[in-house]
Parts: sequence; structure tokens; C-alpha cells
Amino acid sequence: MRRFPLRTLLLMTLALVAFVRLYFITHRGERRVESPPPAPASASDQACRTLERALEGAVRAPGNPAAFTRARQQLDACPKPPVRACELGPALDARSQLEAGAPPLRELLETLCQRCQAGANPCASHVTRAVLGLMAGRPTDSSNLRWYLEHAGPGTPEACAEVSRALLAPAALPQDSLTDAQKETLGQLAPVCAKAGQFPANVLHAAVVRGGVPALTQLVQEKPAGESAVLKPDRTVGTPGGEKSFDEQEATGVALAAKPQGERWEKDGALSAVFEPPVRQLSALRVRASGPGTLRAAVRTTNGLGKHDPDSRTSFVDPVACRFKGTGQWESCELPVPLLDVEALSVFPEKDTLTLNEVEARGTR
Repeated sequence: MRRFPLRTLLLMTLALVAFVRLYFITHRGERRVESPPPAPASASDQACRTLERALEGAVRAPGNPAAFTRARQQLDACPKPPVRACELGPALDARSQLEAGAPPLRELLETLCQRCQAGANPCASHVTRAVLGLMAGRPTDSSNLRWYLEHAGPGTPEACAEVSRALLAPAALPQDSLTDAQKETLGQLAPVCAKAGQFPANVLHAAVVRGGVPALTQLVQEKPAGESAVLKPDRTVGTPGGEKSFDEQEATGVALAAKPQGERWEKDGALSAVFEPPVRQLSALRVRASGPGTLRAAVRTTNGLGKHDPDSRTSFVDPVACRFKGTGQWESCELPVPLLDVEALSVFPEKDTLTLNEVEARGTR
């Protein structure tokens, strides 16, 4: 066996010791860089973590000033309450109504609603549940419901979307499908949603033209904008030769039957003038016909509001824009507000037959 000189062994040992020492020094430094000490929690973070417990204390002891003060302090210091704290909103609401001497809990609910995000907002959820219950026939106090909508904060768009779907869009349909209680609730809630800019303008205008909820008229003060001109449809559907009723020639016309002629009768009627793309603003209508009938304006909507058209895969509302007696002379139909995003004008005879000589629609495209 070969033996290494003593000097060589010593040098190898020193080199090994130096390597080990360097290894520990460098890796200890890396550990310090990779694992910095946790930052101390801010006052708002601490308040948000304990907010749920503080609110539970106020709910359990609604008449205890100390419990209320503690919850008030924690809520004031927490700008974005966690979901579990927001879920205590209904309990605060119930206790504030049932317990005598517990109005301060209403203050906690008000602040909680103004800070809880959409999807967890107790006031917005209350409005949504109440509107759905109203559609199912359950009564609700519409004046009290307005308080919840006024304080829904970040949940306002969510709540107004449900009001639009369940109440406003049906108010823009030709059939009077809303009960008196539903109309009253819409009249109470509509000003809040309109002021917040959460009502689709075209559906609101259509509901005003439809009538039935007088409170809506006060929310629309818009007048026709720009120069209006006679609107010529891109095509007509329904009765053959229907284009003669939109050719600006009074002497021409077409005979229309009153009975349904196909699956699209509900939208197209006996004759429909289609505008592609939809007319931006329809401001005036007049009709020359022999025999009574109505004109419905199909207003294109978004988010599935109103009726669904399976052919175009779009949604619409179709208020009655004009009722005419059919005297054989021109009859003007005054629109209280312009109709927006009109994709079609459909004619519905009221008796067996109707001769439609001309429909003149004015507006801007």
C-alpha cells in the first residue's frame, strides 16, 4: 500500500476544513435571505381577523353597550370585511328588528353593507331574496326594501341586475304580467338603480313607452338627439309584399291577417320590418291603414333580459309603441321618450284583416 507524506495529509485536511467552513457560511446566508422574518400584522388586518367574533358578541347581546362599542371599533378599523363577517348581516338585521332598544345594530348593518363586496353583501342579498320572493307571490314591504338597496354599497350592481331581470324587463313587455305589488316595488327601487347608473337605458325607455308603472317616467328626461330621418328597414318578414308598407308610397300597401301564421308570431306578428343593425333611436311613428292594430317595437337587450330569440340568439323586449284605429288617414303615435336599439317594428292586426298602406318611422341610425 502506498503511503501519503505527512505534509500532504495535513494540506488535504486544511483544505477540507476550509471547504466545510465556507459551505456553512454561504448556505447560512442563503437561508437568511430565503426566509425573512414575517412582517407584523397591521391594525386593519388584526381588526378584520377579530371582526367576526366582535359582531357575534353584538348579536348575542344586542342591549350590551360594551359589545356594541367593541364591534363598532373593529368594523371601523376593517375596510374590507371578510366573508364570514359579512354573513352575520342577516343576524344583525333580525336582532335589530326583534330586540327592543337595539337600533345600534342597524348602524352596524349599514356600515357592513357599505363595505362588503358583491356576492357577500347582506343588503344586496336581502334585496335579491325579496324580489325573488315577490315573484313567487310572497309579500314584501317595498318602502323598507328601498333602505337595503340604498345601502348596498359594492353590491348595488348585483341587486339592480335582479331588479332589472325580474321587474323592469317584464314592465317593457306588451302583456301586463306584473302584479300591483310588483309594480309598487319597481317604482320604489327604480330611482335608486337609475341614479346609480345600473338600469339599462334601452329597457327603461321601453318600459316608459309601455306604461303601467308611472314612477318610471320621472326617471327619463332624455329628448331625441340629432337630426331625425325616415328609417327604411333592411328587410321585411312575414306577409309577402310587406316592403310596400315601408316604401314611402301611400298608395301601395298589403293586406294582413290577424291569426298567427308561424312560430315567430309573438315577435314578428303579421309583418315585421327589420333593421340591421338596430336603430339607435326611434323618436316618432305614424301609420296609414284601414282597420285597427298595434305596432310593437322589438328592442335588443343584453344579459338575457326579456324574451329570447332562438334564431338570432339574442334577447329583446317588445312594448306596444303605437295603437292605431285604421281610419284610412294618417295617424300619429306620440312616444313619451325615444326608443333605443330598435331591431324591428312588428304589426299586429286587432280584427280579421288589416290593410296597411304605410308606416313611417323617424329617428337616427
